[in-house]
Amino acid sequence: MEAVAFSQVRYLILEEADRMLDMCFVPAVIKMVDDPSMTVKSKHQTLMFSTTFPEEIQRLAAEFLKSDYLFLAVGVVGSADMDVKQNFYQVQQYEKRQKLIEILNNSESSFRSEH
Repeated sequence: MEAVAFSQVRYLILEEADRMLDMCFVPAVIKMVDDPSMTVKSKHQTLMFSTTFPEEIQRLAAEFLKSDYLFLAVGVVGSADMDVKQNFYQVQQYEKRQKLIEILNNSESSFRSEH
């Protein structure tokens, strides 16, 4: 329907860019950046975020970036950072919201006591 115009885009942000570029979303990204209303690369900042970014996907991503783009990596590319703590909670389908609220409330009180 072409209901979206990109003429005012200043920042184009792709979260989980490696997954988007690796999982058949490339045509959709190309359609967006090649849209006639999209601002030219030199007039907007493109940011791509990913926890992993395999080299072949980085090469593909470069096609959507300015030629002098900056690649910033924290830790080892392609692996989880050891400073990140991951917790897994098994809950029933309709208990997810309550568990999230509980985790957020506990995080907030624990954050206050640490600082």
